[in-house]
Amino acid sequence: MKRTILALLAAALCSLSLNAQSVIKLNPQSDGRYTIDATVNGVGVKTFYAAETWFASVSSTTYLFLYENGYIEDADVNGVTVLKMPDGSTVKAGSFVIRNLRIGNIIVQNLPAFVLTKQNVPLIVGNSAFDCFGEVVQDGDRLLVYDGTVLAEETQEPQPEPSDELKAAAQRYLDAKDYQSAVQCFDSLKEMGELNLYNEYQYAMVLNMLGRNDDCIAVCNKWLEENLGRAMVLDYWMYDALGDCYAKKQDAKNSITYYEKAVAAYCKLFNTSEKEIKKSKFQDETLGYTLHDLATQYARINIGKTEYYMALAAKSGNQAAQEFCKSVHIKY
Repeated sequence: MKRTILALLAAALCSLSLNAQSVIKLNPQSDGRYTIDATVNGVGVKTFYAAETWFASVSSTTYLFLYENGYIEDADVNGVTVLKMPDGSTVKAGSFVIRNLRIGNIIVQNLPAFVLTKQNVPLIVGNSAFDCFGEVVQDGDRLLVYDGTVLAEETQEPQPEPSDELKAAAQRYLDAKDYQSAVQCFDSLKEMGELNLYNEYQYAMVLNMLGRNDDCIAVCNKWLEENLGRAMVLDYWMYDALGDCYAKKQDAKNSITYYEKAVAAYCKLFNTSEKEIKKSKFQDETLGYTLHDLATQYARINIGKTEYYMALAAKSGNQAAQEFCKSVHIKY
Protein backbone atom coordinates (compact mmCIF):
# COMPACT_ATOMS: atom_id res chain seq x y z
CA MET A 1 0.00 0.00 0.00
CA LYS A 2 2.61 2.53 0.96
CA ARG A 3 6.11 3.20 2.17
CA THR A 4 7.96 1.46 4.96
CA ILE A 5 7.57 2.83 8.48
CA LEU A 6 10.76 4.82 7.97
CA ALA A 7 9.19 6.65 5.07
CA LEU A 8 5.94 7.07 6.98
CA LEU A 9 7.86 8.87 9.71
CA ALA A 10 10.08 10.78 7.31
CA ALA A 11 8.16 14.04 7.36
CA ALA A 12 9.26 14.89 10.87
CA LEU A 13 10.94 12.12 12.80
CA CYS A 14 11.97 13.83 16.02
CA SER A 15 13.39 12.94 19.38
CA LEU A 16 13.51 14.99 22.56
CA SER A 17 15.68 13.94 25.45
CA LEU A 18 13.68 15.82 28.10
CA ASN A 19 10.11 14.79 28.77
CA ALA A 20 8.43 18.17 29.35
CA GLN A 21 10.82 20.79 28.10
CA SER A 22 13.99 21.56 26.23
CA VAL A 23 15.79 24.89 26.33
CA ILE A 24 17.63 26.28 23.30
CA LYS A 25 19.95 29.23 23.79
CA LEU A 26 19.35 32.12 21.38
CA ASN A 27 22.41 34.21 20.56
CA PRO A 28 21.36 37.82 19.78
CA GLN A 29 23.01 39.51 16.79
CA SER A 30 23.58 43.22 16.24
CA ASP A 31 20.87 43.33 13.57
CA GLY A 32 18.22 42.01 15.96
CA ARG A 33 18.26 38.44 14.67
CA TYR A 34 19.21 35.34 16.64
CA THR A 35 21.58 32.48 15.92
CA ILE A 36 21.45 29.02 17.49
CA ASP A 37 24.08 26.32 17.78
CA ALA A 38 23.24 23.55 15.32
CA THR A 39 24.73 20.74 13.28
CA VAL A 40 23.49 19.49 9.91
CA ASN A 41 24.17 15.80 9.27
CA GLY A 42 27.02 15.99 11.76
CA VAL A 43 28.71 19.23 10.71
CA GLY A 44 28.33 22.60 12.44
CA VAL A 45 26.53 25.23 10.37
CA LYS A 46 25.85 28.81 11.43
CA THR A 47 22.11 28.79 11.89
CA PHE A 48 19.65 31.66 12.24
CA TYR A 49 16.33 31.30 14.04
CA ALA A 50 13.28 33.04 12.58
CA ALA A 51 9.98 32.24 14.29
CA GLU A 52 7.89 33.26 11.29
CA THR A 53 9.74 31.00 8.86
CA TRP A 54 7.63 28.01 7.77
CA PHE A 55 10.43 26.01 6.17
CA ALA A 56 14.15 25.40 6.62
CA SER A 57 16.39 26.96 3.98
CA VAL A 58 20.09 27.08 3.18
CA SER A 59 22.12 29.34 0.97
CA SER A 60 23.49 27.95 -2.30
CA THR A 61 27.04 28.32 -0.93
CA THR A 62 26.21 26.26 2.15
CA TYR A 63 24.42 23.65 0.07
CA LEU A 64 27.40 23.24 -2.25
CA PHE A 65 29.75 22.87 0.71
CA LEU A 66 27.52 20.21 2.31
CA TYR A 67 27.02 18.35 -0.97
CA GLU A 68 30.62 18.43 -2.16
CA ASN A 69 31.85 17.16 1.22
CA GLY A 70 29.35 14.31 1.44
CA TYR A 71 27.08 15.78 4.13
CA ILE A 72 24.22 15.85 1.60
CA GLU A 73 23.88 12.72 -0.53
CA ASP A 74 22.14 12.17 -3.85
CA ALA A 75 19.39 10.26 -2.05
CA ASP A 76 18.61 13.38 0.01
CA VAL A 77 17.79 15.49 -3.04
CA ASN A 78 14.13 15.66 -4.13
CA GLY A 79 14.26 18.01 -7.11
CA VAL A 80 13.09 21.55 -7.84
CA THR A 81 10.10 23.11 -6.11
CA VAL A 82 8.28 26.38 -6.68
CA LEU A 83 7.68 28.05 -3.31
CA LYS A 84 5.09 30.71 -2.65
CA MET A 85 6.57 33.19 -0.20
CA PRO A 86 4.61 35.02 2.53
CA ASP A 87 4.54 38.20 0.42
CA GLY A 88 2.85 36.33 -2.43
CA SER A 89 5.92 36.08 -4.68
CA THR A 90 7.18 32.73 -5.97
CA VAL A 91 10.72 31.44 -6.17
CA LYS A 92 12.29 28.27 -7.53
CA ALA A 93 14.21 26.34 -4.93
CA GLY A 94 16.13 23.11 -4.75
CA SER A 95 14.29 20.67 -2.49
CA PHE A 96 16.17 18.25 -0.24
CA VAL A 97 16.01 16.55 3.16
CA ILE A 98 18.20 17.30 6.17
CA ARG A 99 18.67 13.82 7.59
CA ASN A 100 19.80 14.98 11.03
CA LEU A 101 19.44 18.50 12.43
CA ARG A 102 20.70 18.70 16.01
CA ILE A 103 19.90 21.79 18.06
CA GLY A 104 20.81 21.48 21.73
CA ASN A 105 19.34 18.19 22.95
CA ILE A 106 16.74 18.16 20.17
CA ILE A 107 17.24 16.03 17.08
CA VAL A 108 15.02 16.59 14.07
CA GLN A 109 15.37 13.93 11.39
CA ASN A 110 14.39 14.10 7.72
CA LEU A 111 13.41 17.77 7.82
CA PRO A 112 12.27 19.15 4.44
CA ALA A 113 14.56 22.00 3.37
CA PHE A 114 15.19 24.22 0.37
CA VAL A 115 18.10 25.94 -1.34
CA LEU A 116 17.47 29.65 -1.90
CA THR A 117 20.01 31.25 -4.21
CA LYS A 118 19.44 34.78 -2.87
CA GLN A 119 19.76 33.81 0.79
CA ASN A 120 22.79 35.47 2.36
CA VAL A 121 23.02 33.43 5.57
CA PRO A 122 24.02 29.76 5.84
CA LEU A 123 20.87 28.22 7.36
CA ILE A 124 17.52 29.51 8.60
CA VAL A 125 15.10 27.42 10.66
CA GLY A 126 11.76 28.42 12.12
CA ASN A 127 9.18 26.99 14.46
CA SER A 128 8.14 24.46 11.81
CA ALA A 129 11.26 22.46 12.71
CA PHE A 130 9.83 21.95 16.19
CA ASP A 131 6.12 21.61 15.39
CA CYS A 132 6.07 17.91 16.12
CA PHE A 133 6.95 18.55 19.76
CA GLY A 134 3.78 20.47 20.48
CA GLU A 135 4.60 24.10 21.22
CA VAL A 136 7.46 26.59 20.98
CA VAL A 137 7.74 29.60 23.30
CA GLN A 138 10.39 32.33 23.07
CA ASP A 139 11.41 33.63 26.48
CA GLY A 140 13.97 36.40 26.01
CA ASP A 141 17.22 34.89 24.80
CA ARG A 142 16.04 31.31 24.99
CA LEU A 143 13.60 29.09 23.16
CA LEU A 144 11.44 26.68 25.15
CA VAL A 145 10.25 23.60 23.30
CA TYR A 146 7.88 21.34 25.19
CA ASP A 147 5.61 18.43 24.50
CA GLY A 148 2.31 19.78 25.77
CA THR A 149 2.76 19.13 29.49
CA VAL A 150 2.62 22.13 31.83
CA LEU A 151 5.69 24.32 31.35
CA ALA A 152 7.78 24.36 34.51
CA GLU A 153 8.84 27.70 36.01
CA GLU A 154 12.40 26.46 36.36
CA THR A 155 14.38 24.67 33.69
CA GLN A 156 16.19 22.02 35.71
CA GLU A 157 16.19 18.56 34.15
CA PRO A 158 13.24 16.55 35.50
CA GLN A 159 13.75 13.25 37.24
CA PRO A 160 13.11 10.25 35.00
CA GLU A 161 9.58 8.86 35.24
CA PRO A 162 8.37 5.40 34.18
CA SER A 163 6.69 7.03 31.21
CA ASP A 164 10.02 8.60 30.17
CA GLU A 165 11.62 5.16 30.15
CA LEU A 166 8.79 3.78 28.01
CA LYS A 167 9.12 6.66 25.53
CA ALA A 168 12.87 6.11 25.30
CA ALA A 169 12.33 2.37 24.84
CA ALA A 170 9.75 2.99 22.10
CA GLN A 171 12.23 5.19 20.24
CA ARG A 172 14.93 2.53 20.53
CA TYR A 173 12.57 -0.10 19.14
CA LEU A 174 11.64 2.20 16.26
CA ASP A 175 15.31 2.79 15.51
CA ALA A 176 15.84 -1.00 15.53
CA LYS A 177 12.75 -1.51 13.30
CA ASP A 178 11.14 -3.65 16.01
CA TYR A 179 7.69 -2.20 15.45
CA GLN A 180 5.75 -4.78 17.46
CA SER A 181 7.76 -3.98 20.61
CA ALA A 182 7.44 -0.26 19.92
CA VAL A 183 3.66 -0.43 19.69
CA GLN A 184 3.56 -2.38 22.98
CA CYS A 185 5.35 0.56 24.62
CA PHE A 186 2.84 2.97 23.12
CA ASP A 187 -0.04 0.75 24.28
CA SER A 188 1.33 1.00 27.82
CA LEU A 189 1.78 4.77 27.55
CA LYS A 190 -1.82 5.06 26.35
CA GLU A 191 -3.06 3.15 29.40
CA MET A 192 -1.01 5.48 31.62
CA GLY A 193 -2.40 8.56 29.86
CA GLU A 194 1.16 9.64 29.00
CA LEU A 195 1.08 9.87 25.20
CA ASN A 196 2.15 13.36 24.18
CA LEU A 197 1.50 15.10 20.86
CA TYR A 198 4.38 13.46 19.03
CA ASN A 199 4.09 10.05 20.71
CA GLU A 200 0.46 9.82 19.57
CA TYR A 201 1.64 10.49 16.03
CA GLN A 202 4.29 7.76 16.28
CA TYR A 203 1.69 5.40 17.77
CA ALA A 204 -0.73 6.00 14.90
CA MET A 205 1.95 5.44 12.26
CA VAL A 206 3.09 2.14 13.78
CA LEU A 207 -0.51 0.94 14.19
CA ASN A 208 -1.00 1.73 10.50
CA MET A 209 2.13 -0.18 9.58
CA LEU A 210 1.08 -3.22 11.62
CA GLY A 211 -2.40 -3.27 10.09
CA ARG A 212 -4.28 -2.48 13.31
CA ASN A 213 -6.68 -0.39 11.25
CA ASP A 214 -9.47 0.20 13.77
CA ASP A 215 -6.98 1.13 16.50
CA CYS A 216 -5.16 3.45 14.11
CA ILE A 217 -8.42 5.13 13.08
CA ALA A 218 -9.35 5.72 16.72
CA VAL A 219 -5.93 7.22 17.57
CA CYS A 220 -5.88 9.44 14.47
CA ASN A 221 -9.39 10.76 15.03
CA LYS A 222 -8.65 11.51 18.68
CA TRP A 223 -5.40 13.25 17.72
CA LEU A 224 -7.12 15.38 15.07
CA GLU A 225 -9.95 16.27 17.44
CA GLU A 226 -7.52 17.48 20.08
CA ASN A 227 -4.57 18.80 18.06
CA LEU A 228 -5.69 19.82 14.55
CA GLY A 229 -3.77 22.92 13.49
CA ARG A 230 -1.02 22.65 16.10
CA ALA A 231 1.47 21.02 13.73
CA MET A 232 0.52 21.05 10.05
CA VAL A 233 2.97 18.35 9.02
CA LEU A 234 1.43 15.99 11.57
CA ASP A 235 -2.09 16.94 10.41
CA TYR A 236 -1.03 15.66 7.00
CA TRP A 237 0.32 12.35 8.32
CA MET A 238 -2.78 11.70 10.43
CA TYR A 239 -5.11 12.28 7.46
CA ASP A 240 -2.83 10.16 5.27
CA ALA A 241 -2.86 7.31 7.80
CA LEU A 242 -6.66 7.45 7.93
CA GLY A 243 -6.73 7.22 4.14
CA ASP A 244 -4.48 4.16 4.32
CA CYS A 245 -6.61 2.46 6.96
CA TYR A 246 -9.88 2.92 5.09
CA ALA A 247 -8.20 1.78 1.86
CA LYS A 248 -7.15 -1.43 3.60
CA LYS A 249 -10.75 -1.86 4.75
CA GLN A 250 -11.83 -1.38 1.10
CA ASP A 251 -13.86 1.69 2.07
CA ALA A 252 -13.12 3.90 -0.94
CA LYS A 253 -15.47 6.71 0.09
CA ASN A 254 -13.81 7.35 3.46
CA SER A 255 -10.37 6.66 2.04
CA ILE A 256 -10.87 9.35 -0.62
CA THR A 257 -12.18 11.81 1.98
CA TYR A 258 -9.07 11.52 4.12
CA TYR A 259 -6.56 11.38 1.27
CA GLU A 260 -8.10 14.62 -0.04
CA LYS A 261 -7.75 16.17 3.40
CA ALA A 262 -4.14 14.98 3.50
CA VAL A 263 -3.44 16.63 0.13
CA ALA A 264 -5.07 19.86 1.33
CA ALA A 265 -3.03 19.82 4.55
CA TYR A 266 0.22 19.27 2.64
CA CYS A 267 -0.60 22.08 0.22
CA LYS A 268 -1.32 24.36 3.18
CA LEU A 269 1.98 23.37 4.75
CA PHE A 270 3.87 24.52 1.64
CA ASN A 271 1.52 27.42 0.87
CA THR A 272 0.51 25.99 -2.49
CA SER A 273 -2.55 24.41 -4.15
CA GLU A 274 -3.51 21.70 -6.61
CA LYS A 275 -3.85 24.39 -9.27
CA GLU A 276 -0.33 25.65 -8.66
CA ILE A 277 1.05 22.10 -8.59
CA LYS A 278 -0.53 21.51 -11.98
CA LYS A 279 0.97 24.72 -13.39
CA SER A 280 4.39 24.69 -11.77
CA LYS A 281 5.31 20.98 -11.84
CA PHE A 282 5.75 21.00 -8.07
CA GLN A 283 7.96 17.99 -7.33
CA ASP A 284 7.62 16.41 -3.92
CA GLU A 285 7.90 12.67 -3.41
CA THR A 286 5.81 12.55 -0.24
CA LEU A 287 2.89 14.42 -1.81
CA GLY A 288 3.25 12.29 -4.94
CA TYR A 289 2.63 9.11 -2.94
CA THR A 290 -0.59 10.47 -1.45
CA LEU A 291 -1.84 11.77 -4.80
CA HIS A 292 -1.14 8.36 -6.32
CA ASP A 293 -3.03 6.61 -3.50
CA LEU A 294 -5.92 9.04 -3.94
CA ALA A 295 -6.03 8.33 -7.68
CA THR A 296 -5.99 4.59 -6.99
CA GLN A 297 -9.04 4.89 -4.76
CA TYR A 298 -10.87 7.05 -7.29
CA ALA A 299 -10.26 4.29 -9.86
CA ARG A 300 -13.01 2.36 -8.12
CA ILE A 301 -15.67 5.06 -8.57
CA ASN A 302 -14.62 7.92 -10.87
CA ILE A 303 -12.31 7.52 -13.88
CA GLY A 304 -12.10 11.24 -14.55
CA LYS A 305 -10.84 11.96 -11.04
CA THR A 306 -8.44 9.03 -11.38
CA GLU A 307 -6.80 10.59 -14.42
CA TYR A 308 -6.70 14.04 -12.79
CA TYR A 309 -4.95 12.86 -9.63
CA MET A 310 -2.65 10.49 -11.51
CA ALA A 311 -1.49 13.48 -13.55
CA LEU A 312 -0.91 15.53 -10.39
CA ALA A 313 0.99 12.62 -8.82
CA ALA A 314 3.12 12.34 -11.96
CA LYS A 315 3.85 16.08 -11.81
CA SER A 316 4.91 15.65 -8.19
CA GLY A 317 7.49 13.08 -9.28
CA ASN A 318 5.73 9.83 -8.40
CA GLN A 319 7.25 7.19 -10.68
CA ALA A 320 4.29 4.79 -10.56
CA ALA A 321 1.95 7.60 -11.60
CA GLN A 322 4.28 8.64 -14.42
CA GLU A 323 4.37 5.09 -15.75
CA PHE A 324 0.58 4.82 -15.54
CA CYS A 325 0.10 8.11 -17.39
CA LYS A 326 2.43 6.99 -20.14
CA SER A 327 0.72 3.61 -20.47
CA VAL A 328 -2.75 5.13 -20.98
CA HIS A 329 -1.54 8.31 -22.75
CA ILE A 330 -2.45 10.87 -20.07
CA LYS A 331 -0.61 14.14 -20.55
CA TYR A 332 0.92 15.63 -17.43
